[in-house]
Amino acid sequence: MIARDTQEFEVIKAVRAVIPLEESTLDVYMLPAGDKRLGIEGAGIALGYTERWFYDSTSRKSKWLEGLKGTGFKGTQQSLEIIPHDDRSPSIFRTISIRDFIKLVTYEAIIRKNIKAIILLASFAEIGLEKVIEDIFAGRSIEFLLEKIVHYSQWTYEDLEQVLSENRADVKALYPWCESIQFNEAPHSLI
Repeated sequence: MIARDTQEFEVIKAVRAVIPLEESTLDVYMLPAGDKRLGIEGAGIALGYTERWFYDSTSRKSKWLEGLKGTGFKGTQQSLEIIPHDDRSPSIFRTISIRDFIKLVTYEAIIRKNIKAIILLASFAEIGLEKVIEDIFAGRSIEFLLEKIVHYSQWTYEDLEQVLSENRADVKALYPWCESIQFNEAPHSLI
């Protein structure tokens, strides 16, 4: 199971914004110190699931969760309080870090072949590459890129192969009458 707030009643006030996607939205939050987080309900919907999908999926042990944790996913949720501009009462939202969100989307794209996750990754990659190119031509440092490459290269071939092997076994167990299903035994490169 994934770590929840240790002090459930310690709620941080934050500013909320919404990233519109084709069929859904992602709620993003900025904390007073400048940290940014994403809402778990919107993350689930953006990946083609329900609002409760993330919470339900991380509340119980599963091969999916173990595989995701193998990528370094922490899943630490934090409650944020958003104070509206009108007279309505404040709302509480559950969030995860940007890094965990990216790991979740990457896992969904690579392991589960989730088309919505693949589209999100491709979109984020194009925008990110454009920023790197702009920075390099503007003479700004792009050392952050190497940091990200080092971080995401922590998924080893063995970790990925283990997850893929478990997924193949699950499919064969679910569909025993389809013995003719062939799997590509070599995982794709992550970078």
